[in-house]
Amino acid sequence: MGGGGKGTISYNTVESIYNKWLKNVDEELEAELKSEHFTSLLSRYTRLLLEQRSIFRKAGYPVDYLDRLFDWYVRSHLVFSLIPKESHLAPYDVVYRKGKARLLHYRAFGQEAPTAKKQPLLIIYAPINTFHILDLNPRRSVVRDLLTSDGLDIYLLDWGYPDWNDNHLSLEDYLGYVNDAVIVVKDQTKENKISILGYCWGGIFALIHAALNPEEVRNLVLMAVPIDFSKDDTILARWSKVIDVDAMMDEFGHMDGQALDLGFLMRNPPRYGFDKYLKLFQKTYDSEFVDTFIDVERWLYDTPPIPGVLHRQIINDCYKNNLLVSGGMEIAKDGKKQKVNLKKISVPVLSIIAEKDDLVSPASSAAINDYISSQDKSVLNNPGGHVALCISSNAHRKLWPEVAKWLLSR
Repeated sequence: MGGGGKGTISYNTVESIYNKWLKNVDEELEAELKSEHFTSLLSRYTRLLLEQRSIFRKAGYPVDYLDRLFDWYVRSHLVFSLIPKESHLAPYDVVYRKGKARLLHYRAFGQEAPTAKKQPLLIIYAPINTFHILDLNPRRSVVRDLLTSDGLDIYLLDWGYPDWNDNHLSLEDYLGYVNDAVIVVKDQTKENKISILGYCWGGIFALIHAALNPEEVRNLVLMAVPIDFSKDDTILARWSKVIDVDAMMDEFGHMDGQALDLGFLMRNPPRYGFDKYLKLFQKTYDSEFVDTFIDVERWLYDTPPIPGVLHRQIINDCYKNNLLVSGGMEIAKDGKKQKVNLKKISVPVLSIIAEKDDLVSPASSAAINDYISSQDKSVLNNPGGHVALCISSNAHRKLWPEVAKWLLSR
């Protein structure tokens, strides 16, 4: 194709045609996959699959055994991906464990412990995929960006890898881990209040904790967090609202990690199953790009299951019934039910929004400012998508220094 002679097509022309085709595919796929026709078919299809599995199980077929065998096979292979992922991490100490959860306390580079008084920041990751995306490698690390800022003391909640024995874990259990982590951080730092940063569903945990325990929170940072689910119009949000999550969790006990991987892929197969590998081929000369691509792929397809009770609660209470903002969500605390009232949040709040987020609609995240009492409400927009907040050059160059500056100024 090179040369530009008569009858030839230049590379730029081919690339332009391809990009136009891809843009058209994006628009057509989004319209179809969000349509009532498709979501109705998806709902019926999943219901029939669940009914079929139930029939086989009741007839004595070892479907549960086969599921566990497949999980063992997947997990045994993922062990090999854990070693390189862990090798990239910034140095930390484990200061709390309960079940699969761990609280990591990051050390300043070259130091065993922080040498000066610093503002403690607890990062609450989502129970989807693993926390490694926040510390992907030395060149793409949100943790390192914050750690190297002068004045922040970084802690992070790692949810670990739940298994079949954890299917009973609920939203209350995860909030219990958050509460324990806050106690540990306060005890270690001798602070009465700490700052909290929540990412995606981890931001839901952070919001609920802040609403129930406003006296413990100094600042609240919400990173691509779905909040007003009536405004979450992404493909996966549409699907979550129509699938019978109760029947699914009754049958499987948890949300399978490989099923989540498939859902993420199917929201745009050309983009996530083909185009990204084409871009990798085009940039094989760029070793940093290739290394980061491999690290992201290693993270992307190492997806733990989500405990069934937790998944059921998030989908029903948030996606389907929008209880988080309506004031109808109830959380068991100290032996009694408490309403989650976002108006009780009056601390400084920073919303980080990915402008091209196709996992959490920006409008859903931005709506937080309509439901809290805080006078100090800030928004930082970043070009790119949900994961780009963690790995893009722009985010590490501009966004995270701004986040650190915002925290340290309050």
